[in-house]
Amino acid sequence: MQKKILITGANGQLGRSLSNLLKDHFNILGSDLNIANIERSSIASIEMDITNFENVNNIVKKYNPDIIINTAAYTNVDQSEVHRDLAWSVNVHGLENIIKASEQSTRIIHISSDYVFDGKNGPYKEDDKTYPISYYGRTKLAGENALRGSRRKFLILRPNVLYQSTTHDQASFFAWVYTSLNQEKNINVVTDQTSNPTWVIPFSQVILKCIVLNTEGIYHYGSDDNINRYEFALMIARTFDFDESLINPIITDDLKQLAARPKHSGLCTDKIQSELDVKVYPIQYCLDQIKLGMN
Repeated sequence: MQKKILITGANGQLGRSLSNLLKDHFNILGSDLNIANIERSSIASIEMDITNFENVNNIVKKYNPDIIINTAAYTNVDQSEVHRDLAWSVNVHGLENIIKASEQSTRIIHISSDYVFDGKNGPYKEDDKTYPISYYGRTKLAGENALRGSRRKFLILRPNVLYQSTTHDQASFFAWVYTSLNQEKNINVVTDQTSNPTWVIPFSQVILKCIVLNTEGIYHYGSDDNINRYEFALMIARTFDFDESLINPIITDDLKQLAARPKHSGLCTDKIQSELDVKVYPIQYCLDQIKLGMN
């Protein structure tokens, strides 16, 4: 009998990618506040608000999943400073509801973030000291701590700067740059925030491998190179033959954002490579694969 997997946030970048990959291997139920797009991915789907315990409890008890993959999150970093109750409700209470509603034997795979670090000395290893500098980062760390303290079988995966192969995801830096340059719009991109961006396709494959291997603990994943946002934008422009002069270099302070950003971030992938024999890819390879898929 196929294992039953409940994916929360199945309408998001990672949720959609996971649904498409895992549906051939497991019995998948995708959940989100709005299931319209999920229905087109040919998996079973249901509307679920993870902040509503009764809603979560009813669905989890009925479906009785072997594994829950929590990709649902409130990811607007600046608005998390304004709507703190909402950010905490989704990123912390939502995960607590999943833990409380599910059986002790249910494995939980939770997607966290590099924002649990302060961004002063990245790339970061899994056991480096966490110190979030934004409220969003605080909620992601609190979610991690809730799961770690639950005495459950869990896997916490920390990616950074997730991007999909599509060009319409509002939360995707890649999609924003691609769409803007394709429309010949000038954009301002910071030179002082570094990371190793995570393409969701290989990341989804990593999650599949973790499911097969019953992996537990905390692991980081990202690309093979650590670059700043401006350099990433230039790579996108050159890969897709856009006018790179449309990209204006600025620094983070110029944006006057509500929330502080970790500047020297990025995640060290040595642990996941050595322990799980996982491959990480250069950003250019990922962009080339996206371009091939568009042709």
